[in-house]
Amino acid sequence: MKRPALPLYAALTALLIPAAAQATKLDLSSDVEIKAANYQHLVYGDLQASQPLFSENAAIGFIIKGIKLEKTPDSTMDVGVVLQSVGPGASSNTVTSPQFADAINRLPNTNGTPFVRGAYVKIYNFLRRNVTATFGRQDFTLGQGITLGSDDLGLPGGRIEMDKLYRNIKTDLFFFRPFKTDRYLKVYGGTAYYPASEGLWQAYHFWEVDDGPGQDIVFNAAAKTKKFTGLRYFLSQKQLSFDGEAVIQRGTAEKAGGGTGKYEAHAFMLKGAWNQDIAMFGQSRVRLGYGRSSGNPGANPATDKAFFPSFGKKFKGMERDGYGQIAGATLYDMIKTSATANGLPNGVSGLNVINIGADLPYKKLVISADLYKFRATRNAGGGSLQIASEYDVKASYAFGDNLHLNAVYAVFTPLGLYPEAVQSKLVYGAISARF
Repeated sequence: MKRPALPLYAALTALLIPAAAQATKLDLSSDVEIKAANYQHLVYGDLQASQPLFSENAAIGFIIKGIKLEKTPDSTMDVGVVLQSVGPGASSNTVTSPQFADAINRLPNTNGTPFVRGAYVKIYNFLRRNVTATFGRQDFTLGQGITLGSDDLGLPGGRIEMDKLYRNIKTDLFFFRPFKTDRYLKVYGGTAYYPASEGLWQAYHFWEVDDGPGQDIVFNAAAKTKKFTGLRYFLSQKQLSFDGEAVIQRGTAEKAGGGTGKYEAHAFMLKGAWNQDIAMFGQSRVRLGYGRSSGNPGANPATDKAFFPSFGKKFKGMERDGYGQIAGATLYDMIKTSATANGLPNGVSGLNVINIGADLPYKKLVISADLYKFRATRNAGGGSLQIASEYDVKASYAFGDNLHLNAVYAVFTPLGLYPEAVQSKLVYGAISARF
């Protein structure tokens, strides 16, 4: 994704300086991660390759808050600009492994030149009380991010938040124009939040409209419209937390060769965690997770039953960000092992993800251990469904609330779908700072 760079300093000057005279507060934020990683024996078809990677990922934000609107005295406005910079660093080798192509190609650039991740106006008491409107490029995640997330790129468009529309129900309406490959798509819909006595319910529905040609799991489509309907329940208490989300996917596609097709798919993710005392470590946290998405049982050109949203949360910088440090899995795709849309071998679709993990604190150090099992839902060729297992060990040392030193060792073991592949390994060290 290549777009012309904005004249950075001119844009900042024009946007920030005139508003500053009326601003009540200027917030500055910064987030920097410097990471050195080495991926070994990554699986790709019959090949396995290694990829050293040095990455610099930085963001800086300027937000002017509390700007008075003279003709609407009950309303105030925030103006924000967030700049992002992603690069492999001058000392890094060229990133050539195909596993990183999707993450890199979505970025405006990866040479360290800043790009605009956020540029928005947020208006409080917009037209009426308890209504907040945000217009422009903004960070946004719907639910757990299964179906929609901005992935540190921002989503251009608008969002209207309405508090207490009916009793304690909060409602959001949104319309975004995210960029994919060579064109903008339309994403629009709404979500409602209902605070129950012991948790929070969230229901949402949105449309994802692509008027251009593209390859999906089954269809070579000239245009398509997908509809996602989801329900989430979130509970957080002192000892226990739970996060469950289920999604139904429907829609239609215009096939490139003529005719129409249908989408009929679903997915869910259940995550739980609880705190308890463990000898030597003290108060620790144990985590469990299980998720599944539907897949295609065979070659049916009329119906695609594989769950596959276009803008689910799955990237961070030049790497994947999901279940497993190497796999980076979502409920429908993972780090590429082939050139297919979901990264799995031809005819394989849908994912089952199982995770068990623990966070063990020791003084200023937190040791995290996770075990994952990945299994395909369907294999149209009738072969194995076993994808891989992975275990990750992470050590995080806190110098303070805003500065952490992290080290990770991960091993990805291919199973029945990759009979000739050997283990993939990842070792990385990173320092992250924010204020």
